[in-house]
Amino acid sequence: MDSPFILVVLASSTGAAQCLRIASQMSERLGQKLRLVHVEIGPRSIVLPSQEQLSEYEVEHLAERERADTEKLRDIAAQWTRDTGISAEFDLYKGDEWRVMRHYRHSASMVVLAAPDTQPIGHREALRAALLRTRHPVVMVPPAWEGGFGRRLMVGWRDIPPLRRALASFKQFLAAADQVEAVAIDQEEGALDEARAAIAPIAAGATYRAVTSAEGQRTAAVLLGAAAAYQADGLVMGAYRRGEMLNWLVPGTSSRLIHQSALPLLMHR
Repeated sequence: MDSPFILVVLASSTGAAQCLRIASQMSERLGQKLRLVHVEIGPRSIVLPSQEQLSEYEVEHLAERERADTEKLRDIAAQWTRDTGISAEFDLYKGDEWRVMRHYRHSASMVVLAAPDTQPIGHREALRAALLRTRHPVVMVPPAWEGGFGRRLMVGWRDIPPLRRALASFKQFLAAADQVEAVAIDQEEGALDEARAAIAPIAAGATYRAVTSAEGQRTAAVLLGAAAAYQADGLVMGAYRRGEMLNWLVPGTSSRLIHQSALPLLMHR
């Protein structure tokens, strides 16, 4: 069996350079190769709320946009290779990310991609496809992120299986970080004891803090505010603990963090 690799999903040229930069650091830390994938979206893969199908003009424009972006991505990847000396296979598919992610279910160790809200129409389901189709840990990178990665990590603590899986998946990053802080928001006193029991064996010098939100504040906003004050360069979290369908119908903390985060998210389902 081939060695596992880190899959970098380049949904579009937006955020591609940032994803490659962080993926390079992850590759060095884990000692794993990188593999790049881009999917040229077809018109049948897009469902618009305002109409049943794309017009002929829109179909033609979409195809042109996708071809042009593929060439941009090839240029970005080539420049990255020249700058870093790292080479990686570049897989190109046509269709949609939901179907393509099945190819990597058993071969990729984790997935790196840009924040979905920043991507063109047709490419905004890549993160859900990675989390739900591959069941692998995901690092989501906001395209505007120019900071470091993995030196000051924050853990959004809640004793749930997805967070436990995230801790296990990203333990090498937590162990290597200069500083780690676990934050429990609006939880009972015993939450920090649970956090210590789970995190101390991985990051011995981690600190722990309980935060009470102000009336009307959402957990995601409080957590992102704490991460900004801590100057975190990564937030470890569990995703979709209530289940995908419920989060789709009534967006929860995971969805808000994904939509609003200005720093990289290290997450697991």
